[in-house]
Amino acid sequence: MKFRTTLPALLCALLFHAGMAQAEPSQEITEAEKQLFMNDQLSSLKAPTTLSYSFKRTGTQEVPFQDTVEVRISEDKGTRKVSTSCLSGTRKTEIPEIDSAQSNPALMCFLERDIREMERLTGGKSNYFRKRIRLALSEGPKGTPIKVSFNGKTVDAKEYRITPYTDDPNKQKFPKYLGKTYIFVLSDAVPGGLYRVDTVVPDSGKDGKSALIDEDMVLASVSAKN
Repeated sequence: MKFRTTLPALLCALLFHAGMAQAEPSQEITEAEKQLFMNDQLSSLKAPTTLSYSFKRTGTQEVPFQDTVEVRISEDKGTRKVSTSCLSGTRKTEIPEIDSAQSNPALMCFLERDIREMERLTGGKSNYFRKRIRLALSEGPKGTPIKVSFNGKTVDAKEYRITPYTDDPNKQKFPKYLGKTYIFVLSDAVPGGLYRVDTVVPDSGKDGKSALIDEDMVLASVSAKN
């Protein structure tokens, strides 16, 4: 299925659709929302280009695995197209091809998969978890300047953190996930703008340093053909 729309609009439709209006998030678009969903991250990349992300799950609760996410930028009859290969096999998540995309769909891949995993692990509904993420972002988390390493260089980046379930009114239904933290790392110095997304569910029953589930997606390489 192909969509002639910009990716920010598609992300809003998938993650923050009308069914979430009952959450009453802030009407003002926050810095984090702009940086994650509305920035032009792809148009400066020449076609064909492939952004390759490594995806790794570790932790004590679920079976560890490693996989990949690829964002492919191509051109067909003058139209730029962006397709996404979001993991593989039984873990594969379908992401629609986008014409003239600007925002990086690797983020949509990660979040949509994460929401489905929360649904599987808790028995809750995907719309509810979308709502909690939306609310956390609407509270205006600030970007923390950090340094990251890419392609043998140290570059500037910003890190945004949210904990959607800490103040969840239904937190008694998901006690394991109250401390779940989402970490988004963005950098104008890396192709595609999105450097890393990580979610960590701490193991409160241990030393505080262990994780029940840790899923980490990091930009590993960029390939382009002239």
